[in-house]
Amino acid sequence: MLLAEPATTGTPRRHSWWMRALQAVVLVGAAYYLIEKQIAPHWPDIRARQLAWHPVPLLLGSALVLGTLAVLLGAWITSLRWCAVRTSALDSAKVWFTANLARFLPGGVWQFASLAVMASRYGMSTAAATATVLLEQIVLLITGLAVVAVFTPAVVQAAWWQAALVVGILLGAVLLALPRPGSPLGRWLGRYVPSLNEVWSQLGAQHLLLFFVILTVPWLMYGTAFRLLAGGLLGSETVAASLGFYIAAFTGSYLAGVIAVFAPAGLFVREAALIGVLTPVIGGADAAILAVASRIWLTALEIFAGLIVLALPSTPSA
Repeated sequence: MLLAEPATTGTPRRHSWWMRALQAVVLVGAAYYLIEKQIAPHWPDIRARQLAWHPVPLLLGSALVLGTLAVLLGAWITSLRWCAVRTSALDSAKVWFTANLARFLPGGVWQFASLAVMASRYGMSTAAATATVLLEQIVLLITGLAVVAVFTPAVVQAAWWQAALVVGILLGAVLLALPRPGSPLGRWLGRYVPSLNEVWSQLGAQHLLLFFVILTVPWLMYGTAFRLLAGGLLGSETVAASLGFYIAAFTGSYLAGVIAVFAPAGLFVREAALIGVLTPVIGGADAAILAVASRIWLTALEIFAGLIVLALPSTPSA
């Protein structure tokens, strides 16, 4: 999924070394916690586990993931057209998939750096491409919180979780609506990030509302695909929890990985969060297997789709 931490383009170069060192230390700590605290205690059970390998749910889940990537790409192309950017669907897909795959690289700027390079290569406005990708990420974060809020009772019986998530959703929606020309936030963006302000000011309330509706769908699709993966690997009789549980577990863990800006593509953090949610329901061994398998499965499908798109012939601008 095209969802990663925002770029920090204003960080002085002299501070970059210790930021990278801090990233590395925290990432190693997250890896240690995942392996030593969550996987190692269940290792004998993991080794003894016989996987089901049911092909039908695995294939259906894979098709659903590829369909989800298509929805995300289509949403981004739609937002570009709202900003009067006219490019072919294939060129847009090449730009989007390159930026999507770049989020796996350590550091918070590679996704946006590759986006700028590819947008320029295909004659696309760099400002519009960056602003719309950032908008898509913000809306995905808010809709992800909304999905988790709806399905929270399937994971934890705590009303304060839902209240906190609803507050976060409302605050996020208000912030998205604020950058209007002449507003305080709009003036601030116009002064410090003029290209971003220029693009966002073209989007009306109807655009944002439609974007929210469209970008709720990928979370439901991803969660359903995750449930199919669980059934295909572990057997449906073992993973009999509700579909809502799997949607909430996947979405919540994915958001945890996004918030952990030190981890490229949420590496280790997403898995640790997912194991923590799944363990009380399906057991620690199956939770660890499913979390690691989910990472490998999704990454392989994203790379596969990206390579197919990038291999198709097109005519980049000079």
